[in-house]
Amino acid sequence: MMRIVMIGMALVAATMAQAQVPGGDGPALSPGTASVEVVDDQHQHPALDQVFADAVGSALTDANFLILPGEGHGRYIARVTVTQRARGAVAADTRLGGGANYSGGRLGVALPATKTQLSGLVVTRLTVELALRDTGQTVWSGSASTAQVQDTAAGAPATVAGKLAAAVIRRFPEKTTEPIAVP
Repeated sequence: MMRIVMIGMALVAATMAQAQVPGGDGPALSPGTASVEVVDDQHQHPALDQVFADAVGSALTDANFLILPGEGHGRYIARVTVTQRARGAVAADTRLGGGANYSGGRLGVALPATKTQLSGLVVTRLTVELALRDTGQTVWSGSASTAQVQDTAAGAPATVAGKLAAAVIRRFPEKTTEPIAVP
């Protein structure tokens, strides 16, 4: 059943690919089938690359793309590039947990506390390029960046990847020249 649905969606996407831009010479830029590939020359962080690839795939799915597994499938190739740079340290509040313990017939209760410590500030930039699989021509690109405190919930890789991917793909098919700033 799932295979029939995927074939049907692929046929719909192929039909949409034939639509012409009014007054234009090329095909309309519209959602279709795509594969997601991470562009990382050094492959120093394969787990992080996968987190960003999954986030871009999810954002593309929300934008009516059909993500196909593996490389080299689909109408588009979504090329994902991630860069991260440390930009100094900032004072950040960390919450130390409380709790209760029972030892030697005594009950001890520790109250939660907040402590300020220096943490790294990391600037992350995500760039997504959609290229036609058959020609390799880039037909759309977008990027977004954010600065988050390392080792916090807001700075967790999955959180950062989700926010950046959603911000970039939300702009499709609008073309932008500057990265989107994401808080």
